[in-house]
Amino acid sequence: MSNSLSNLYGGRGIAISTGQGSHVLDTTGRSYIDFFNGHGASLFGHSHPRLIEALEKGTKGVWTSGAGFESPIREELADELGMLLKDGKVYLCNSGTEAIEAALKLSLILRKGRGRILACRRGFHGRTCGALSMTFNPKYKEPFLPMIGKAEHFSIDDIAENIDDNTVAVFIEPVQGEGGVFCIPPETGVKISEACKKNSVLLVTDEIQSGLGRCGAPLASSLTGLDPDIVCLAKGLAGGLPAGAVVWKKELGDFLPHSHGSTYGGNELVANVSLAVLSMVMHSDLPLKAAANGEFFRSLISEIGSSHIKEIRGMGLLNGVELDIPSLPVVKALQNNGLLSLTAGPRTLRFLPSYAADEKDFKDVALILAKTLEEF
Repeated sequence: MSNSLSNLYGGRGIAISTGQGSHVLDTTGRSYIDFFNGHGASLFGHSHPRLIEALEKGTKGVWTSGAGFESPIREELADELGMLLKDGKVYLCNSGTEAIEAALKLSLILRKGRGRILACRRGFHGRTCGALSMTFNPKYKEPFLPMIGKAEHFSIDDIAENIDDNTVAVFIEPVQGEGGVFCIPPETGVKISEACKKNSVLLVTDEIQSGLGRCGAPLASSLTGLDPDIVCLAKGLAGGLPAGAVVWKKELGDFLPHSHGSTYGGNELVANVSLAVLSMVMHSDLPLKAAANGEFFRSLISEIGSSHIKEIRGMGLLNGVELDIPSLPVVKALQNNGLLSLTAGPRTLRFLPSYAADEKDFKDVALILAKTLEEF
């Protein structure tokens, strides 16, 4: 590892050199099944031909014209994204945490004069200062407390009863990824949506990890009883390239002029790839396949019968396995056995397979997991 590169992320001990579909090779030529996929950003797997074609097309035009200029490809992308909320307005940015920051600022503009922001315990919304105020885990926040806002955190079951007419917005993940892969029960989502409507509170759903079909529908909100006013998207939006977006109901209003901005957001190069992504998500059966594959995968894990497995949770291609032992050593052992995964808290494994994963991949992963847990 370079001595110049920050040690912020620690080290996996391997370098990925190439990838095809759901498999990658490291620089020594060793193969891995990739259920990590760049923290879920490579939603379509590696070297997807349609995304390569879109990227090649993008390289032949202007790469970035900048905000304020008319851009047919950017406008087409916004129209497609707006369809997620029937007729939504769209702000384009570069990442999930940027989308959350933008949604926070937009909410404060649209509900000026109110003083409360609500979020969920176990929630994770990013690491910039605004997003960090909604992120629950104290370990991410402690050094920066003087600079972050005072969002109020409640359990999923207690959010609805704490919404009042002084609340600006509720930020919520339909499926809590980083916090342990907990899916919001539909009846709870309905209660939260109704409480927001009753008090004219903005419901902001963080679909950065759960969106774009990963959980079995274009938006996981629709599967969990949530009726969002604002939706944040990122991971997978450009197949692994930096891309984020905020979509909101048009009738709510808009940003004030010059109240926000992005140098690279909506750049034409990435927009070409995002359009190809949305075409596959919105106009194919990929979300339905994700739902079926997730159910199949969870059934395979349940058949392992390891005493270390306490609970299996998930929706579509976002899955968590809670253990009775620390998860990080297991993730390292899985990597040694040819499987890339990640944690979702101190005792939960997280698996983020791509659309490219097939039946054999899921069976092989279940076998590797069974073998690895036997080692513990």
